[in-house]
Amino acid sequence: MFVETVKSEGLAHYSYMMGDGSEAAVIDPRRDCDIYLDLAREKGVAITHIFETHRNEDYVIGSRALAKKTGARILHGHEDENPFAYGETVREDDVFCLGSAVLRVIETPGHTLNSISLSLADAGYDADRPVAVFTGDALFIGGVGRTDFYPGREEEVAGLLYDSLFGKLLPLGDDVLVHPAHGAGSVCGA
Repeated sequence: MFVETVKSEGLAHYSYMMGDGSEAAVIDPRRDCDIYLDLAREKGVAITHIFETHRNEDYVIGSRALAKKTGARILHGHEDENPFAYGETVREDDVFCLGSAVLRVIETPGHTLNSISLSLADAGYDADRPVAVFTGDALFIGGVGRTDFYPGREEEVAGLLYDSLFGKLLPLGDDVLVHPAHGAGSVCGA
């Protein structure tokens, strides 16, 4: 199993490629997606899944361009108010297996209403015990995502993020590696 971080300079944006066996997933891909194709060739895998942890407004996401080049499925959280015009929606506890890598969807609304996180476990060890989590903009290292994108609903949305953090992400445990969608300097931070 592998996890590779792709950093976009200037935006403090992180995307990830992870996989096992012959399959890989890309999480929150940037628009210039050839880097993922290069990584796939290097690792000897096919990109079969593309996950968007939330609707992004701070950079142009590369999901559709990458899917066009790979045939991979695009997966994202559901949103009733402003549904996506592409891809497939996922829900809490949906599971995707790539070799022994097990990705489980965790709905983590707050930064956006459709935010998801993805826990990563190793089926060869314990498929129910995550070793890492891809948190999108819900949880950063030393911070959390902004909650001011829904005018007049700030308190409600902040409450959703609180519940996502304390009810879903932090209970995963102190030994779980956190892979956020941004590093220091992002405009999406608190």
